[in-house]
Amino acid sequence: MNIGGILYRHRWTVLCAWLVGGALLALLVASPDPSANEQRAFLPSYTPYRKAIDAMRKAFPRTSGLSRAVAVFERRDGKLSPADLAAVEKVADALRSEAAGGGRVFQGVSVRSPKSILLADNPLISDDGQAALIIADIPFNFITTRCALAVDRFRDLADENLPEGLSVAVTGSSGFGRDYALAAQRSHERTFVVTIAAVIFILMLVYRAPIAALIPLGAISAAVFVAMKLLAIGENGLGLHIGIAERIFVFVLMYGAGTDYSLLLINRYRELLDVSPQPSVAAGGAFNDTAGAILASAGTDSAGLLMLVFADFGVFKTTGPAVALSLVVAMLASLTLVPAMLGVIGPKLFWPGHKPRSIGSGDGRRIGIGRHWLWPTVARVVVARPGLVLAITLALLAVPVLQNLSLPWVYDTLAEVSTDYDSRRGADMARRHWPIGEIAPVTVLIDTNSRPMKIGQWDRLSQKVTAAVQRQVGVANVRSLTQPVGKGSSLPKISFLRAAALKMAAKEYITGDLSAMRMDIALNMPAMTLDAMSAVDTIRSDLNAALASDGPPAGQKFQVHITGATAQTADVRKVTQRDFRLVVVLVLGVIFLIVLALLRDWLLTAFMVFATILGYLATLGITYWVFVGLLGAGGLDWKVEVFLFVVMVAVGVDYSIFIAARLAQEARHYDVKEATRRAVIHTGPVISSCGLIMAATLGSLMTGDLSLLVQLGFAFALGMLIDTFVVRPLLLPAFVVLTKHCGRRASIHA
Repeated sequence: MNIGGILYRHRWTVLCAWLVGGALLALLVASPDPSANEQRAFLPSYTPYRKAIDAMRKAFPRTSGLSRAVAVFERRDGKLSPADLAAVEKVADALRSEAAGGGRVFQGVSVRSPKSILLADNPLISDDGQAALIIADIPFNFITTRCALAVDRFRDLADENLPEGLSVAVTGSSGFGRDYALAAQRSHERTFVVTIAAVIFILMLVYRAPIAALIPLGAISAAVFVAMKLLAIGENGLGLHIGIAERIFVFVLMYGAGTDYSLLLINRYRELLDVSPQPSVAAGGAFNDTAGAILASAGTDSAGLLMLVFADFGVFKTTGPAVALSLVVAMLASLTLVPAMLGVIGPKLFWPGHKPRSIGSGDGRRIGIGRHWLWPTVARVVVARPGLVLAITLALLAVPVLQNLSLPWVYDTLAEVSTDYDSRRGADMARRHWPIGEIAPVTVLIDTNSRPMKIGQWDRLSQKVTAAVQRQVGVANVRSLTQPVGKGSSLPKISFLRAAALKMAAKEYITGDLSAMRMDIALNMPAMTLDAMSAVDTIRSDLNAALASDGPPAGQKFQVHITGATAQTADVRKVTQRDFRLVVVLVLGVIFLIVLALLRDWLLTAFMVFATILGYLATLGITYWVFVGLLGAGGLDWKVEVFLFVVMVAVGVDYSIFIAARLAQEARHYDVKEATRRAVIHTGPVISSCGLIMAATLGSLMTGDLSLLVQLGFAFALGMLIDTFVVRPLLLPAFVVLTKHCGRRASIHA
């Protein structure tokens, strides 16, 4: 069936369908409430942290939450005055009032202030008397819209009627989360501008014709609008949540991949205009010749990204399907809207340029990068010396690949926020008066599973576990039943005085039914770092050992739960590492099967997947050299490993599919060497243009305000360039010439 011809005849119908569909979506689909369906937590319920949060919420509902906002009040020129402390309590009372009123912003939020601490020495007032804290425990993950709204309101209340000379900033995991989301939003705005500018520049460079450059841009912009509305339907009607991170990836990948799809079709259209002056024949033929390649490309892209749905980590589960759906929309725009626009505009599309000259192959004309000399030269060298090319290329890639044996990953999301944000300023204020870990302490719950103990038994147990934890390296302070305000605050030795002190401290550290006890541990290192996570593991082991050392009371069993940002990050590390291993297997498996079905050559398919993995590992190694070796970063953000793998393997294999498909076609008429030479020459110009566009759009993330986006943007761009200019034109053709494996199916074209 001549589908391309049918599309040409109904080009105006296709255009109208897109216009009407877009208008209906604009009128009928409202923008979703970003806080309506977002996940309270990104970790699955089976993780120790989630179980600890549930146990803490049951035992100490006043001091539990998935994240914590800490308002730091500081007077640099002296001690806090009574008026300062009164202002602090006024803010706390306002928070409690709004929480009690059932308002959505503060629903479930618990508040502690200096006045609420029933101890003689108040841990929420610094030893030097110059700073005080208000702590709000929020029942939402720290990077959520609901959490950000609570922090914003907290900040507004703290700023009201502030005495002169008293400074305030909101920090803690919630404060950092709010600023992280704000930085991501600002990054999205910058990425939008840079992506559009990059696409326009490269398309103008390739086509030298403004109309030809604007067609892919217009078509994919329409696709982006439709995709965002479809995702909004999912949020409004299906309870899905698409956060700012998902939207950034949807945006850059749609423009990158969608422009690539369009470029393939427009390139073929221009080729066919040289053969037939009839626009209807050229437009229909362009669709028929490239639809298979575009479908194959979108299929591998979407299938690879869709594998993220099998992960347990919440961000992965939502990002994969969102991007996969969006790439399908980009594919549909490339296969329907772009051909319709070609049919309407006709050959005037390439005004004011002329038809391109032959690149010397004698059987076609091409547009793109290096069409006159680069790719004919590369093809000649690869065909003449395939063994040498393969050996040198593998050796050069192996050097950065080996770096992957010792890559340090950074899990401290909060460190990504720059000093321009309120949360970093608040953290610096807190460090001047408390240990560095005070704003995100490690909270331990020792639970007896509703089997109460006597206060004296808790006293002895507290002394033992406090001593066990306090002597550990990395622990700055421990607040517990037997030292309520930290080191140096032990309870009296005299029995009746101790009994009175225990009764007062118990209100803070023991549940009313005497079935559970908590303790707060401040580390002398930033929360969420690898050292902090190691310290938490040691604390857990020491606590279990201490509880078992003398044996619990008859029939009593203890369970240790640990909460706090560091404990949460430790579980994030475990879950995401497990997810990554699963995703690697699934992505490689599904892409291998798709490529094998297209090419029907298992050895060639296996090498294509191997070469793509090699490019991915080399990209990681070089990215490490740049950011850690040259720029002094502590390591690469852990999310780079996952997202780079999925995108680079899924998208990168497209270019290998294009050249392999052309190889299979050429091999029908020529020997392997000549078929390889012609395939490299014919795919080189257009795929180079596609690779540059993909590198530019994904690289636009480097303009972001977060180190994750900067690292990811660099890695994406580098990975696409390695795949475009190393894997596809050197490794794969050299392997084909040496092994004589060039695929056995030619139903897709490049």
